[in-house]
Amino acid sequence: MTTRTLRWGLVGLGSLATNGIMPAVGRARHAVVTAGATRDPAKGRAFGERFGIPAIYDSYEDLVRAPDVDAVFVMTPNDRHLPVVLAAAAAGKHVLCEKPLAMTEADAATMVAACEQAGVMLRLGLHLRFEQFLTRVGEVLRSGAIGDIRALSVERAAPLSERSAWREDPAQGGGILYDVGLHLLDLVPRLLGSDYASVAGLAFPPPESGLGADTISLLLRTANDVQVSLRASREAPFSGSDLVVLGTAGMLRTGPLRWVETFTLTVTNAEGKREERLPACDLYRDELDGFALDLADGGTRLGTGADGLRLVRLAAAVEQALREARSIPLA
Repeated sequence: MTTRTLRWGLVGLGSLATNGIMPAVGRARHAVVTAGATRDPAKGRAFGERFGIPAIYDSYEDLVRAPDVDAVFVMTPNDRHLPVVLAAAAAGKHVLCEKPLAMTEADAATMVAACEQAGVMLRLGLHLRFEQFLTRVGEVLRSGAIGDIRALSVERAAPLSERSAWREDPAQGGGILYDVGLHLLDLVPRLLGSDYASVAGLAFPPPESGLGADTISLLLRTANDVQVSLRASREAPFSGSDLVVLGTAGMLRTGPLRWVETFTLTVTNAEGKREERLPACDLYRDELDGFALDLADGGTRLGTGADGLRLVRLAAAVEQALREARSIPLA
């Protein structure tokens, strides 16, 4: 298997590109950035000068046609993913799209079909899939160390500094559900080995306000009857962002899951208390290298188009549950 270094074009040069992706590219083995695109010329010039990007375009149409771009990373506001993905596919460029893939199931299905027909790889930006500590949590749960799992709770907070106009606007896919919530919704089935059966929840500001929610609390039931409590917020400066799992024979608890160099996992059962520590991973670096590896061997280290479509359907059900203030059954 030959894994080649991919030449990336970044569409959307906001905080993720500036603070997340560009620093990670310097640490990646299989990624360089050769181009960027933004509708703001001043932002584009500043970005290009800061990071030494040779080509900055004022349209994604020009970027996807660039001969020195192998793959396109779509980081626009959530409601603008569709045209960029379709243009990249038409130009024969592989695509990494930030979650959510789209704002509607129809758009997501169109994007998946377009990439399949063009013969290009489509992957979804779910960087928590590369956190090996969370992989280890899943292994411990499946080992039976805490017995049959009855309940799981997890919270995660976004930095307060990530506020922007589009993140406040539901019409543009703003709101904490699409920012942080989708990461948690994607994580839990991988930890428990079971998908969701129903969802209910609360949001603030509430849906009738017309504003994107800054805090959501979701109560879900899995197909194997585990009770799941998820909370995501962008207005909690001192959130612990931790995880607790209760089982018939014990409990698993983690320390903070964000902004620490080392994660802690503690299992308490009849044998006593056992603690494990693992270093935090370099998520964006691993995501970029994982994309190159997926392209080389056909793997699914990153979320696939099918995963993206599933999360779009799930997000729609969550939005319905929040809007109607009732539990929504999930297929």
